[in-house]
Amino acid sequence: MKKSITVKELIRLLENYDEDAQVILASDYGDRVHTQQVHFIDGDIKEVAIGDSAYSNSGFRVLDEEDEMEEKEEKEEQEEKYLLLS
Repeated sequence: MKKSITVKELIRLLENYDEDAQVILASDYGDRVHTQQVHFIDGDIKEVAIGDSAYSNSGFRVLDEEDEMEEKEEKEEQEEKYLLLS
């Protein structure tokens, strides 16, 4: 499993905060000074699979349906699903 937090852990982390507080995500832009770029969350959630990526800083990317089919053909076991907040 690629490490992320679970829904249970996320709820526990957020339970002591003001429930009206705005939530954002941030990631390293990849420039030389490591600017933190902000990602706003619209509230959409969908279940996705992720795969390796040589082009992203994290080393992973969200697979589209075509990617998922190719990965299933290459591997017998199904990829673990993740919840994508957008």
